[in-house]
Amino acid sequence: MVYGFLGMAYPTYGIFCAFSSIETLVKGKKLLKSQKIVWDSNKLLFLQFNIHILLNMRTTTLKVSKNLALAAIGVMLGFSASSQDIHFSQIFENPLSLNPALSGAFTGNFYAGINYKNQWSSVANGNGYTTMAGTMEFHNMLKNWGNGYLSPGFSIYDDQSGDAHIGVFQVDFTLASGIYLDDNNCLSAGLQAGWAQHSIQLAGLQWDEQYQNGLYSANNPTGEGTLISNSFSYADFSGGIAYHYGTGQTNMSSNDAIRASAGAAMYHVNQPNMSYYGQSYPGSSLYMKYTGFANMQIGVSNTNLSVMPAIVYLKQGPAWEFDAGVKLRYTLNPESKYTGTHKGTALDLGVYYRVGDAAIAIVGLEYGNYALGISYDFNTSALTTASHGAGGFELSLHFLNVNPFIQQSGAGANHAMF
Repeated sequence: MVYGFLGMAYPTYGIFCAFSSIETLVKGKKLLKSQKIVWDSNKLLFLQFNIHILLNMRTTTLKVSKNLALAAIGVMLGFSASSQDIHFSQIFENPLSLNPALSGAFTGNFYAGINYKNQWSSVANGNGYTTMAGTMEFHNMLKNWGNGYLSPGFSIYDDQSGDAHIGVFQVDFTLASGIYLDDNNCLSAGLQAGWAQHSIQLAGLQWDEQYQNGLYSANNPTGEGTLISNSFSYADFSGGIAYHYGTGQTNMSSNDAIRASAGAAMYHVNQPNMSYYGQSYPGSSLYMKYTGFANMQIGVSNTNLSVMPAIVYLKQGPAWEFDAGVKLRYTLNPESKYTGTHKGTALDLGVYYRVGDAAIAIVGLEYGNYALGISYDFNTSALTTASHGAGGFELSLHFLNVNPFIQQSGAGANHAMF
């Protein structure tokens, strides 16, 4: 047995467990988190655990020891797991993790963004999930191609979690192409190839074999031998398609443009092995992830207000997620389209709901080429027993080198893109 906080390999829903006298009975319909784990506690015996946290619960019973401050629910007892990917609540601010076909689908020459998320630290003695990501995209490598674009993208992320500092580091390269069907419609497709490394610091854990005569010593042997590696890595491949639609504004101040996008993607199509033991076991392959999204930006005619509804669906193995919400954008200061004398300023306020899990409040400020987003996840699931509603803080910052001539192109070069 191992004691301490072990973060999930992927903090999709940000869950922890305090190893103590917790007995949980949960009945319901939908899976929030599932981990299939291969564990070698005595060098001879392998146990496979399936940990399920259920959504849309009909009945829930929790029995907790009085001496236990319930830090969180969810378990990673071993070192080989089929698990869910990291994700951000501001998912459209990290587009290549949603769909590779979104590379280059923006109104400018160059896009760069960074994301930061801290989740569950308040219930895990400061050892919650800390996730950082960065993205760079170029709109078009083929400047003379007026009927479409060829966009390269680069993304990187790093995640750390738990007392064992379980880490995930990944680098991805994306290549997407869009074809303008007419002034209002565009189709795009993208491929992504990457490399990922998982790591763990076993020195941060306490094992039951290290307790002798009721006393713990880090110098006592763990009984795990040398079978466990501190890291493993693998290649990763993904792809997606997307459709974009846009009408453009009637005039410079009408604010009656409509833009919409929708797409679907598959991640981890090669289903790499996820084992710290260096071998494949039942359940040790990474599940493929399927994503779908749709969003719109609808200008309210002759006002400074735009409405931006969006939905996102993710499925990976037995786990799934559905997000829906809306942002309101108010233009504080319109931008001069050609001279750049006046920098545009806009304020975003939004609310999203992750079904069965969390309500998300978002505030954003856009000034010129820069945009800052701040959000917070308020936990609404049965995990509120542990979290008291606390979830995750998230920050995003992006830069977009806007090209006004592309925006006004009559060839539809940007009417159909965000």
